[in-house]
Amino acid sequence: MKNKKAIALLEKYKQGNCTEAEKNLIEYWAHHLNESGNHGLSEADLEDASVTMWAKIDNQKPAKVRQIRWPAVAAAVLLFAALAVLFKIYVVNTGLKTGVSSAENRLANTIKVGGNKAVLTLANGKKVILDDLATAHITDEDGVRISKTAEGQLIYTVLANKNNTDGKVAYNTITTPKGGQYQVNLPDGSKVWLNAATTLRFPLTFQQGSRLVELSGEGYFEVKHLYPLNGQKVKFMVKTMGRTSQMVEVLGTHFNINAYTNEDAVKTTLLEGSVRVGALADNAISKQNTILKPGEQSVLANTRLAVVKADTEDVIAWKNGYFRFNDESLESIMRKVERWYNVDVRYDDDALKKISFAGVTTRFANVAELLKMLELTGEVKFRIDGNSIVVLGKK
Repeated sequence: MKNKKAIALLEKYKQGNCTEAEKNLIEYWAHHLNESGNHGLSEADLEDASVTMWAKIDNQKPAKVRQIRWPAVAAAVLLFAALAVLFKIYVVNTGLKTGVSSAENRLANTIKVGGNKAVLTLANGKKVILDDLATAHITDEDGVRISKTAEGQLIYTVLANKNNTDGKVAYNTITTPKGGQYQVNLPDGSKVWLNAATTLRFPLTFQQGSRLVELSGEGYFEVKHLYPLNGQKVKFMVKTMGRTSQMVEVLGTHFNINAYTNEDAVKTTLLEGSVRVGALADNAISKQNTILKPGEQSVLANTRLAVVKADTEDVIAWKNGYFRFNDESLESIMRKVERWYNVDVRYDDDALKKISFAGVTTRFANVAELLKMLELTGEVKFRIDGNSIVVLGKK
């Protein structure tokens, strides 16, 4: 497609004058393609198209998602390739009936998409498989009612006039498997979203003056402020057990922690408020610590702590139902695929791990769509071998 035609189509889209077919095409275009060559558009063109597209998406989504703006230099938006190639991608990912092979159909049915799955371990050791339950009252423990919703939320509600009288602290643990996610509403009213292959351990009743939970894997937190009668704020602490142990003292509200053991570092990203982050020392924050500001990310590798600027939309894309990567290595992308689709990934050549990609797609599509998008860059091929994805070089 010539650049003049592409720009003209963009202008029609922004003015709301596209046909339904043109609208679907350009929204798919903007939402899915990887960076590829010179598109001949100005940064303003790219910015306008990105803002328009995401505004439309936001209007359709029930949950509030912050607007995404991508710079032109990372243009995983609006790549003006040949119309035939674009149509081929659009057809594959929207399910229009063309020459999609039976092999691709089998690929699409082999690996299941992740969903709301988790196992809850109660204080008495009993395990409850949450994905087997519909909306249900699970149990009452130590003055707390535990229930779940059909939307994949575990709710803890403190019951009136019931107290833990034996002085012992009872703990619950929720674990999401590979291919799982879950939301927990803690007894203090704080909310935690758990990504796949994640464990959260927390007390049924928080002790006076302190709220401590333990996380391995990845979680997004929205912490509720608590002020007892003495007016002193009750701290909320997150102890993480990734490759490097870390303690986070929450001074604000919204943040994400990535603490998978197979990642090189523990990353804490702040969206709102403030948090103090440091390595774990004697069950407390070490002297080497830092306070994050919104938009910052701490990176703790071994005992070295660094602070960098973060693309918060990239960081919480998993919570909002997307895979979103911006100049991200294939190795990092495929670790996310492993966890969400519950597969193993093997590489024909380790050099393939270092190839970088940029793009965005829903997490709730079949894995075949994501693999096809990556294949269309011409850099890699994939083969399904049982429950494994084999990454092949371009041949």
